[in-house]
Amino acid sequence: MIRRLFGQKRTRVNKVFTIAIFTTLTVISSVSCSKNDNVLITEVGVNPPTRRSAIRTKAEAFYVQGKNQHVNGDLQAAIASYGNAINENSQYVAAYNGRGLAYFDLGDKEKAIADYNQALRINPNNAEAYNNRGNARASQGNNREAIKDYSEAIRLNPNYAEAYNNRGNARASLGEKNRGLDDFDQAIALNPRYAIAYNNRGNARAANGDPQGAIADYNEAIRLNPNFAPAYNNRGNARAKNGDKEGALKDLEQAANIFQTQGNNDLYQQVTKNIKELAQ
Repeated sequence: MIRRLFGQKRTRVNKVFTIAIFTTLTVISSVSCSKNDNVLITEVGVNPPTRRSAIRTKAEAFYVQGKNQHVNGDLQAAIASYGNAINENSQYVAAYNGRGLAYFDLGDKEKAIADYNQALRINPNNAEAYNNRGNARASQGNNREAIKDYSEAIRLNPNYAEAYNNRGNARASLGEKNRGLDDFDQAIALNPRYAIAYNNRGNARAANGDPQGAIADYNEAIRLNPNFAPAYNNRGNARAKNGDKEGALKDLEQAANIFQTQGNNDLYQQVTKNIKELAQ
């Protein structure tokens, strides 16, 4: 939250509402606030099911149905379908992961963690379940345990860019800024088109007193995804810190417009409040 960005005689920033993002899978549809007001986490990280291979069992059919419902935002129906898949096949790791994501999106982190735990009991080498459990733990403020999960996901899959990004967020939340930067660097090296990682590295650079470096990262995030509202918000903060009130207002207004179009009223209201305070 920005209390007062500008004083009477010179530009200054007291407190900013910075948006960092954890990723679950590869498709991001929206974001929601975690217990840390300055950090956001993805709500839906589910890939639409493909039709490349024939569905051979009832469990697979229920699982595909659940993914479709999940992508369409019908979380309760998705949970029921994933549950049906598990009833048909109690060893169905993907269904536990899917149901965990749906519970997570409903805000029931404990049930999400229980499903990820079960997925890992069945397959202790499932990197996705470690990453997802890390997100749930981080959203509860348990960043140290989250880092352990992300580290295990990376051990199992050294090319897991999302896990590096998420571990970078968790480390930054604990004040481990340089280690967080290292993780964001690695995520970007693995995926040079990873807009979320550029946004989060920008946050880390801003926290390290490097607003110009932060702006460069936000610029790249926006170039890769012109509708990336968090990056506009964060670039606005960095521009305000540099004394660029006009540029800051322009970015915050763009962020507000995108959040409103996406139906994310909470973030729209927060950014709108910041705009009013900045304009005073």
